[in-house]
Amino acid sequence: MIDSAQLPSSKKLIWPVIEALKKSIGPTQKSVIDSRLIEILGLSQDLVSIPHDKTRAEYQYRSAWALSYGKKAGYFENPARNQWALTEKGRQTASAEEISI
Repeated sequence: MIDSAQLPSSKKLIWPVIEALKKSIGPTQKSVIDSRLIEILGLSQDLVSIPHDKTRAEYQYRSAWALSYGKKAGYFENPARNQWALTEKGRQTASAEEISI
């Protein structure tokens, strides 16, 4: 049975979000980040389809929190609505072990 416990927590998603943003030049829309997370994490359609509420999936909810936590910790910035980019700290982060929240 597929359940949300099989998805990484929001804080564990910070590194995959950094990886997703490193593939971009400049600010990136949240929907693009979410699509890249599916690839990076190898999420099955069953996991991607787990609902959080009526408007989004659980992995999208957790990635939104990952962006919020990462912004507060200095890894991300959002220069415009629905746009996210790496800060210098985010660009210099080379592994999940370097992340501190």
